[in-house]
Amino acid sequence: MFWRRLGDPAPAAGETAAAQGESAALPVEEAAPEPIDPAAPVARLPVTNSGQERLTLILEPWAWDECVEPGETVTVVTVGTPGSDRPWSGTTVPNEPFQLDHHPDTLVVWANGDLTIIEDASGNELIRWP
Repeated sequence: MFWRRLGDPAPAAGETAAAQGESAALPVEEAAPEPIDPAAPVARLPVTNSGQERLTLILEPWAWDECVEPGETVTVVTVGTPGSDRPWSGTTVPNEPFQLDHHPDTLVVWANGDLTIIEDASGNELIRWP
């Protein structure tokens, strides 16, 4: 199951963001993430679990894993380098936005952009990696 993970961790109980040395008026977890540069190339990879069991989705290079429940769809979004002839850094396949590796009950996704986002079926951001 995906948990919403945007921004920095919330301040400790009884502590405000300002007490942590930040000047934000909102608690850290409520601060909106930086917008994506409109000039940047964006690639989307929808992942649907059509099976009967949980699918483990592993995001590389962070080795982050989440479960995609049966019938659930999430989208892996990667943002490339704007204005570049080769916007995707690539892994073993140069200049491709994604590389996939399938194992029983597991899908490993290498996202090759400058920024990676996981979205739910409604397009809401669940996880963002700078």
